Amino acid sequence: MPHKSSLTLVFFWFISGCAPGLYWIHESSSIPSCQPDRLPEWHDFMPRHSKDQRGAETAIRFLVHPSERMLGMAFDRENSWVKRDFVEPENPILRRLSEQLLAHEQLHFLISCLVVRQANMSLTEQDDLFKALELTKSIAQRLNLQYDAVTNHGLNLDAQQIWETEVMRQLQQLEDQS
Repeated sequence: MPHKSSLTLVFFWFISGCAPGLYWIHESSSIPSCQPDRLPEWHDFMPRHSKDQRGAETAIRFLVHPSERMLGMAFDRENSWVKRDFVEPENPILRRLSEQLLAHEQLHFLISCLVVRQANMSLTEQDDLFKALELTKSIAQRLNLQYDAVTNHGLNLDAQQIWETEVMRQLQQLEDQS
């Protein structure tokens, strides 16, 4: 049986975790390329009971706006879900897990948003919007798969923090350039 002080240390480490450092960076353009024009919250997800080991899933739709010659992405509420236990839990441990899971899902949204914003900044008049959309979608999907693999779906808190920092840095850099 583990020593009591070891259990206390593990419990403290588990509760303290890494504080989510995510925030929304508005675009300077008049038409936001990412919808909603904010970070998604649990109320945006469909609560459900699931035997799936995962606690949530974020679904994204990629869009073309031909009249504005730009790409977009939208949070897909119908296909985004969260296990009911993570929505407004009373238990402090479950509340902390819920916050960490939400930060992980929000970063999926931000990764896709970052890729769309980068694509829009590089589009020229000669570019085929539909080919650009397919490439953008492919890059975002690959990055999101890599993000899940490296962070073990958000369970590796150190890797999660590294991804959060880097995505936020790149989003801020894009906004500074525009």
